[in-house]
Amino acid sequence: MVRRYREGDHLEIGRIYHEAIHRLAAADYTPEQLAAWSNGKIDWEKWRERCERKQPFVKEIEGEVAGFMEMDPDGHIDCTYVNPVYARRGVMSEIMAAVKAEAERMGIKRLFAEVSITARPFFEKHGFVLVRDNQVLIGDQILINFIMESRFVSDPG
Repeated sequence: MVRRYREGDHLEIGRIYHEAIHRLAAADYTPEQLAAWSNGKIDWEKWRERCERKQPFVKEIEGEVAGFMEMDPDGHIDCTYVNPVYARRGVMSEIMAAVKAEAERMGIKRLFAEVSITARPFFEKHGFVLVRDNQVLIGDQILINFIMESRFVSDPG
C-alpha cells in the first residue's frame, strides 16, 4: 500500500535515508562522499519537521516503511529512497506510480529531480530523461548527480 506520511514515520524514513546511502550508493560514491551526503548522525527532529512539511509518499509492507518519495507542488521530486532490504522488489516503482497519478490529478505536466548515479537507471525506467549532468558540493566533497525530468500530458479524452 502506498500512502502519505503519518506521524512517527520520520523515524523509519531517517533510518532508510541513511542506510540507503551507505548500502545502495556505496558502489557509485566514495566513503567520504557518502559521509558528506548522509551527514553521519541522523537528526530525528530535522526528519520529523521535514516529513511534516513535505508529506512524502510512503510504501508500507507489513507495517514497516519500505521506501519513500517526496513531491513538491511544482513537480520537484526530492528524496527518493528505499530500505535496502526491499531494494529491487518494485517498491519504488509502486511509489513512482502513485506520485505520477497525484501529479496528473494536480495538473502538473513536468516532474523533475536531481538524481544520484545509483538512482539514474530507476528514473530512466520511469520515463525521465537527462537534462544535464550536475555537481553538488557538500562540505568538502563534490558529488555527481543528474538533473532529469519527465513531461507528460493527460489524455484529453
